[in-house]
Amino acid sequence: MNVKEYISSGIVESYVLGLVTDAERQEFEALCAQYPEIVQARAQFELSLENTLSQDAVPPPPFLKEKVREAVFPLAAEVSDSQSEYQTPVRHINWWKWVAAASVILLAGSLIWGLNTNKKYRQAQELAQQNTILETRLDSAEKQLNELNMVATTLQKPEVKAASLQGTDVSPASFANVYWDTTTKDVYLLINNMPAPSTDKQYQLWALLNGKPVDLGIIDNGVWQQKLMIKMKGVEEAQAFAITLEPKGGSVNPTMEQLYVVGKL
Repeated sequence: MNVKEYISSGIVESYVLGLVTDAERQEFEALCAQYPEIVQARAQFELSLENTLSQDAVPPPPFLKEKVREAVFPLAAEVSDSQSEYQTPVRHINWWKWVAAASVILLAGSLIWGLNTNKKYRQAQELAQQNTILETRLDSAEKQLNELNMVATTLQKPEVKAASLQGTDVSPASFANVYWDTTTKDVYLLINNMPAPSTDKQYQLWALLNGKPVDLGIIDNGVWQQKLMIKMKGVEEAQAFAITLEPKGGSVNPTMEQLYVVGKL
């Protein structure tokens, strides 16, 4: 007999878990008396099974434990009653077989319960992420709506003058609008189309009065692409407005070679 092939056939695991027939069980027990290797293989599997069941076990739901208890203990009670009634020898019950089977059931139930819990946790995380995305979009929509209301309100004021800034030879496709409130002296800039500047450059708005430029502030690279209307520095008097491309941080005087748009009131 090839003992190694017999052990590797899975008979050891089936015997320990109580999955063999009576004939297979009798044969296995007879061979255990002849071959120490089979006894050693059985002991190793029983130990490994015990370690597997005891390590990292997820607590099973209470109802699963009750079902196992109901399945195992009535059998023990039945055997006890049979012994007291007939007082005849009965075959010794392999309690390890029942404990192992019950442990396997508990482990399977724990795994199923754990997988369901993890699935619900992942679903909750996905819902939280989707909720965050929706809230961000809602905030963005509310900001855009407020800006549109601000634009509409500003344009409806009779004291507001508008200047259409057209692109120059530097950037013919560029254009923007400036709205100047002659009462409050507030200045609002609406960039319709201008190329994105490099990271070391920024657009700067100027008011022109009698040929002299007045700084109305630099335009943040991350702001003008997102907002519909930007409030700039106020100015007391103005005849025209212009936007130039300046080094990051702005300039005291406009760089006329980088004049992108200009327009009169």
